[in-house]
Amino acid sequence: MKNLIPFFLCFSMLSLPLIAAQNYKNEGQHAEVSLENTQEILFKSKNLDQTYIIQIALPQGYSKSCASFPVIFLLDSDKSFGMARDIIDWLIWGQKIEKVIIVGISYGDEDWWQNRSRDYTPWKDRTKIWGDWPLAGGADNFLKFLENELIPWVDSNYKIEKSERAIVGLSLGGLFVSYTMIKATHLFGKYLMSGAALIWDAKHIFKIEEEYSKSHKALPIRLYSAVGELDEKDNVIKPWREFHSIIETRNYQGLEAKTEIILGEGHISSWPAAFTKGIIYLFGRN
Repeated sequence: MKNLIPFFLCFSMLSLPLIAAQNYKNEGQHAEVSLENTQEILFKSKNLDQTYIIQIALPQGYSKSCASFPVIFLLDSDKSFGMARDIIDWLIWGQKIEKVIIVGISYGDEDWWQNRSRDYTPWKDRTKIWGDWPLAGGADNFLKFLENELIPWVDSNYKIEKSERAIVGLSLGGLFVSYTMIKATHLFGKYLMSGAALIWDAKHIFKIEEEYSKSHKALPIRLYSAVGELDEKDNVIKPWREFHSIIETRNYQGLEAKTEIILGEGHISSWPAAFTKGIIYLFGRN
């Protein structure tokens, strides 16, 4: 009988969630899952015809701390916020990175796919390599929104280490990250891009980088850039290799960069691994 006691205790503990779930089902109730230490704010842009949903994830102990924290601005937060928040939480718990704040920028409507194409692309794609995107070409306006509206608001409402800002993006979001690191280097010190759509508009971003190189010897940023091994070879992997090869030959002063191919993964499936590896590279504990 003594040998059965641990079994019954274990069974009882495992059964509790099942019993609770059954009670909700029987009573017609559905408990919502919420993420601890997160907030959601409606943010109406003064200069853009867009109300964004800003999703904030704060580290454990934030409210009692007098410290300032690095901040990660997360693009495509509609799909990536939960993933990013949990990966960050695990990495902090595992003492892989320092404590950080996440600021996710999402749209919260059915048009988010088109709205991201407007905000993340600096130009329309005349080649239409991935079809027609009628709203494309609004990245400069989105960049102004970040610089003049969202970043000042975040800085004034949260305990932010202003020298430790990062921006993170996938695909078209990665294109925006590459554009920002060249056109607005002062805004962020750290950049993470995965599967960046560098071929957009016949590799227009290459021309922007070339113009930058003619008048700048330095690019004082820390960059992590990844691509999935199984991503589109001609449209994603090849331009990615070419772009970073050019960046490397520039020998920019102050540039710290790491590039990586995520083995066995494609455009979307490489994203969690790229995010994890990139965050460790950008914010890893010494």
